[in-house]
Amino acid sequence: MANLRSISLLVLAVASPVAAQSNAGMQGMPGMQPVAVSATAAKQIDSVARSVRPLNNTNAASAAGFHPVFGWIPTMGTHWVDMALMAKDKQQCIGMPSNLMFSKIAGRDSLLGAAFAYFTLEGDSTPPVLFDGAPPWHEHPNLAPPGQRLVMLHVWFVPSPDGPFAGTNPNIPFWAAGLAAPDSARMRDAAFSAMVRRAALALAEVVDTTAIFANLEMRPDVHAVLAVRRDSIRALIPQFQAAEREKNQAQWERVAERAAAQWDAIYAAYDHTARTRLGKQRVDAYVAMLLGHHEM
Repeated sequence: MANLRSISLLVLAVASPVAAQSNAGMQGMPGMQPVAVSATAAKQIDSVARSVRPLNNTNAASAAGFHPVFGWIPTMGTHWVDMALMAKDKQQCIGMPSNLMFSKIAGRDSLLGAAFAYFTLEGDSTPPVLFDGAPPWHEHPNLAPPGQRLVMLHVWFVPSPDGPFAGTNPNIPFWAAGLAAPDSARMRDAAFSAMVRRAALALAEVVDTTAIFANLEMRPDVHAVLAVRRDSIRALIPQFQAAEREKNQAQWERVAERAAAQWDAIYAAYDHTARTRLGKQRVDAYVAMLLGHHEM
C-alpha cells in the first residue's frame, strides 16, 4: 500500500515531471507497479502534465475556461471541461486536453489527470493517435447530441493499476477517504482486483453520498439500506488506517472484504429499486463502468 503522503506530494508537484506511470519513476513508491507503457509514451504523459501544470488548482482551471460537469464520479473524479476545445481538430495536440480530472486527496482538490474528448459525427470512427502505442479511446453515446458521438481518452498523472490511459482509476475513492491506495501488484489477481473495486465504491458512498445514484437514494426502500450500510462503511475506515499503520496486509484484506460486502448490499438495493428493465440495465451499465468496464 503506497503512502498517502507520497501521493499528496506527487499531485502537488504535478508535471515536475510526472513519472507516476513510468516504470522507473515508480521504484520509490512501494506497491505501485503500474501497467507498463513505452518510454516514449511516458515522456508524452509528462508532456501533457507539464502543459496543464499552471491549471493544477480549481481556481486556475476556472479562470482558464474549464468548468465542472457531472459532479464527483468515484473512479474518475470530477471532469472540468473547456467546451471550446470539444472538437476533433482541437484534440489532436497533447498539449491541449479538453478535460481536467480533479479529486480530493487528503482534503485538498488535486489535479489527478486529464482527458482528451470531442464530439464528432456518428460516421467518424477514427480517433487521433496521440500517444505511442495508440491507446484506445472510449465512447459515451448517451452524452452526445443526436447524430454525434462523444469520444474520450483519459490520461492519469497519478498511479493507476490499470495503466495511465485507463478510463477509471479505483485508487481515487481510497485517496478521497484519506487512505493509501491498494497494492497495485496484487490487482493482477482477479479476485483481489474485484474485491478492491467493490470496496472502492463502498468508500465512495461515504466520501460523497450523492456520487453514484443521487436520483435513487431518496426512495424510501433504498434510503433505509444506505443509512445503515454507510454507517458500517464509515466504521471500517479506522480499521483500514490501523492495518496501514501496522503494515498488516492480511488485516487490510479482511477489512476490504467487509467493505466490498457492504457495497454488494447497496448495489442490490439500487438494482431492486429500478422500476423498468431499461432502468435496471442503466444501473448495471453505470456500475460496470465504475468498476472498470469503461467501454460501456
